[in-house]
Amino acid sequence: MNRMIYVVFAFAASLAAAGFWLSASGQDMQANGGKGSAQLATKMLIANAGVKTEAPATPIASVQGPSWLKHLGLTVSQTRMGQAGAGGSVPNTSDKKPELMVGTSGQPGSLKPIVRRLLATLRTRPEESPEILNEKFTAAGSDLYRWNCQGCHGPDGSGVAPEINSVLGPVQGTSAVLTKKRMEARGIDADDEVINQVTELAEASLRDRLQHGGKSMPSFEYLRADEVDALIGHLEKLAGVPPTKRNGLLVPESAARVGEHIERGTCHICHDATGPGAGQASMKQGTIPSLASLPREHSLSGVVHQVQYGSCDVMKMTGGDVMPAYPYFTEEEIAAIYFSEYAARR
Repeated sequence: MNRMIYVVFAFAASLAAAGFWLSASGQDMQANGGKGSAQLATKMLIANAGVKTEAPATPIASVQGPSWLKHLGLTVSQTRMGQAGAGGSVPNTSDKKPELMVGTSGQPGSLKPIVRRLLATLRTRPEESPEILNEKFTAAGSDLYRWNCQGCHGPDGSGVAPEINSVLGPVQGTSAVLTKKRMEARGIDADDEVINQVTELAEASLRDRLQHGGKSMPSFEYLRADEVDALIGHLEKLAGVPPTKRNGLLVPESAARVGEHIERGTCHICHDATGPGAGQASMKQGTIPSLASLPREHSLSGVVHQVQYGSCDVMKMTGGDVMPAYPYFTEEEIAAIYFSEYAARR
């Protein structure tokens, strides 16, 4: 890693130190259009560290091109895409038992301690940050669903009729048990071979939709095979499908990968990968800031608050596009979004 990357990490660390864990500072910034004590603290930290405040406007990891809404020719006000999951909260995953992945440095197998160590390391040993950013922990299918699907299909998978289809019916169609019951209810006598053929076709169709998307649905070709299996396992749970071998699957992830999931599965619906930022005046004109501009123009605490609470009341009264709240993303997951841009420039 060259010196420029170290500078970028140090810059990000200075922003993070300004109040990532201080929700009150984030609220002050939200209410005052990004002006407040947290911003002042950031400037002091940067000045003391001798770090430049400019950050290059490069694409966030693997996210490229215009937003999905631009691709469809829609505005935020014309669709519920990316907004349907706003009422959800972080699910209780106490029954999940994270396992430390082989090759990590002995830290607990979850995202929170990884992000905390990342923030601490950025301030003192930035050359070690990429290793921590890519350190493995385990995630469940429910996590993959929140990161990639909930914004459009909602917390329960029901979607928003008639615009966004429910995922429940297609997933139920992959179950031999439910398919047999449906056929029997309709007086259809089908043997196991026929039922297996029907359900195999249904699962192939579901996987094809994830791989290639649809007319209005973006593709999720970036999902690995094991991630797709874990995701389908959670979809089966939402759809009331009897447990299968995919039930409760855990998959290896990293902070960088979490950021990529959320950016591609949720943020990129409305935000271009690169381009200008947007102050309040620009937002009134319908300008949505690019993903690349967020770490360049906002502190980590401000981004955390914006994602979890959405647009402030002042912005909602302007008549321009407003950002919905995403309370089901944790602070650590939002930090992963913030820092994932740097993972591609190791």
